[in-house]
Amino acid sequence: MLQVKMTEAFKMSFLDTPVPEVGDDEVLIQMKRVGVCGSDIQIYHGKHKYMTFPVVQGHEGAGVVTKVGSKVSGFKEGDKVTIQPQVYCGTCAPCRSGHYNVCKNLKVYGVHTGGMFSEYFAVPASKALLLPENMSFDEGSLVEPAAVATGAIRRCGNLTGTNVVVLGAGTIGNLVAQVAVASGAKKVVITDINETRLDIARTCGIHACINTRGRKLKDVILEQFGDDEADIIIDCAGVKAIFSEAVAAARCSSKLVIVANYKEPVEVELPLFQRREVDMLGIMMYLREDFQRAIDLMTSKAINTAPLISDHFGIRQLEEVYPYIDNNPESVMKVVIDISAT
Repeated sequence: MLQVKMTEAFKMSFLDTPVPEVGDDEVLIQMKRVGVCGSDIQIYHGKHKYMTFPVVQGHEGAGVVTKVGSKVSGFKEGDKVTIQPQVYCGTCAPCRSGHYNVCKNLKVYGVHTGGMFSEYFAVPASKALLLPENMSFDEGSLVEPAAVATGAIRRCGNLTGTNVVVLGAGTIGNLVAQVAVASGAKKVVITDINETRLDIARTCGIHACINTRGRKLKDVILEQFGDDEADIIIDCAGVKAIFSEAVAAARCSSKLVIVANYKEPVEVELPLFQRREVDMLGIMMYLREDFQRAIDLMTSKAINTAPLISDHFGIRQLEEVYPYIDNNPESVMKVVIDISAT
């Protein structure tokens, strides 16, 4: 089978490897589509702090079950599935309390251990989730980023009747905003300086899509929500200057939620959090329930993922993918790799 391995920054190898053997508690999945994530781009540039080369990338996948281990129930050959890419110990304090997404020994397929840029992928059946038969493989590859969004919104608590601002209209920001709408928020505002992304957000039914170029976030919040301001500000941008604006704009007794993957430390004006009693929440991935909620929302069309896919490439074009993303930051949203296009 074909497998693509990142051997060092900017360099990958195309390998012909054996199809994996399937353990008693595993399923073998023929991968069909795998999305390219921001963390994949960091790995390509050699800037991901928590991985080492070589590694087979890919953690946003969908495929078809082709073999089922002897002790597996609930799956059969031909099932469409997606994969929850976390490997956790189950014994540390976070795991024991149900927070395995922040396991002390957490590994992620495609980052810390082998991933899905491969024609076949064997995983414990506990990592697979069934997809509806009428869900496309493209949609299936977006379940994982949608689960980031459902996990973030779950952490925010009850959104019914709330005012929500999402900073950054990339794939994750768009999905977070859509899930906020689907979760009963009274008004959801998404901000960016990229009009292409904002246009996509408008097609996804987000209430207000605002270009903040040359504008202060505080002013936008007052314009959109009046004196009630924002109950929740969700940072999906990952830009220091924007974070500073978010801190300054946070209303008393509100929440500031960090979904973005910051690469460097950020200076925070702590007295503002203390005096305003602002809750700051960190978001790290998802739980299985978040995957299932993502699937349910996509199935019911409560969220729309189709406009997020900007480009398709075949697996043998992977060497072209990262330079393409680097060179087209204004137009690229989600790139999906067709694993079967060999």
